[in-house]
Amino acid sequence: MRKILFILLCSSLSAWAASELKVITLQHRFANDLLPIITPLVGENGTATGINNQLIIRTEASHMQEIETLISQLDTPRINRKITILSNQNRQSDESAVKAQANLQRGKLIINATPWRTNNAVEINAENNQSSHKNTIQQFVNVLDGERAFIYVGEIVPYTQDWIILTQRYLHAYSTTHWHEISTGFSVRPRTIGNQVELEITPRIAKRNSNEFIDFDELSTTVQIALGDWIDIGSLMQQRDDVSQKILGLSTLNSQTTHVLKAKVD
Repeated sequence: MRKILFILLCSSLSAWAASELKVITLQHRFANDLLPIITPLVGENGTATGINNQLIIRTEASHMQEIETLISQLDTPRINRKITILSNQNRQSDESAVKAQANLQRGKLIINATPWRTNNAVEINAENNQSSHKNTIQQFVNVLDGERAFIYVGEIVPYTQDWIILTQRYLHAYSTTHWHEISTGFSVRPRTIGNQVELEITPRIAKRNSNEFIDFDELSTTVQIALGDWIDIGSLMQQRDDVSQKILGLSTLNSQTTHVLKAKVD
């Protein structure tokens, strides 16, 4: 038993000795900006921590070289990024009414094709109207690389019970009892890596006439695209979670609104 423990201890010490420890001082970013990207690269026995603009990394030599290369690409002066949003809103409505006229006689009901009425008459009319409306909007937003911007999608809508349930499901400690109306959309955060952009997309609701908003960080997703390329946010997010589905498809009893939402970063 002692021999086994000795072997395990030697193996652990050997792995620890083979790793490198470096403190890397960042010139243009804070450690918290890069830790989410660096941490997955340190390996099973590695660690990555940070404070202010310093990263403290312990990992194997091969991993360290990869991490240092990535840091050199990320630790660059932050620039303004222009995000172009293309939104197509399709609204379909279905309105139905019933109208006819009948003459009531004892023991039977006679339906009449021509409109007329007597004292014993009942009027019933039937109609069905379907309409479709398409609205295309292109907008721009400038955001500092690494910061979040809001892509507005929904109209001002009531903060109804279904929204309260969704908020409580993902944000248990957040109180929104004083909210009555909200706007809906997504926050986007670009991070430039060479000629590529890592775009973080997060569902968001915002209180009307207020600076208060909720980002559903648990539902965030990250994609990597080339500068100037379009990304179909609508198709990507509609398949992911119930909050995004509700943001992208607002429905009422007689109408259905869907959003085609695309974005590119320059």
